[in-house]
Amino acid sequence: MDKGDKRKKQLLQVALDVFIEKGYYGTSTREIARRAGVSSGLLFHYFSNKESIYLELIRIGVEEMKIDIEIAMEAPYEYLFQTIKNVFEQLESNPSFGKMFVFMDNVQYTAVNDKEIELLLKSIDICRQWIPIILEGQRRGEFRAGHSHSLCVAILGAIQGIAQEKVRVPNTPLPKIDWLMDMIVKHTK
Repeated sequence: MDKGDKRKKQLLQVALDVFIEKGYYGTSTREIARRAGVSSGLLFHYFSNKESIYLELIRIGVEEMKIDIEIAMEAPYEYLFQTIKNVFEQLESNPSFGKMFVFMDNVQYTAVNDKEIELLLKSIDICRQWIPIILEGQRRGEFRAGHSHSLCVAILGAIQGIAQEKVRVPNTPLPKIDWLMDMIVKHTK
């Protein structure tokens, strides 16, 4: 990674922190530059305005949230288990990962009149992507019976809450993956 890429990445990291703390409308490019320890001119060398920074962060978040539906449908239980495992590993080793969870959740509730943002957000509706996976797991007898959307909301809500708490209190211990899997896995008696 060259010096310019490193600087851009640093500016995005600072912007991520400011957007989480102050929201979209409370954030200014001047604040991002100040916190990054650079001039506004240098910030504008990399980004044309606040909207372009915000959009770049959303693009990064969307990329991290992509799902390989074919792999997931082949083995729903294993896919879900590995997804949670990967999320937890990232939460432990990469604080930016948890911050991106918080940021992307906030983006869902921030009205920014931008068609590209709207399209990006529609492309990563996790429940829309996971419902067929849950239905396949139910069909195979791996996942408990019940409303697939409700099961999706339960598991994703738990993951989101864990990520938010990890950002708020970094030394928060993570639960065992099995605890989350128990929310959705069919248990025989």
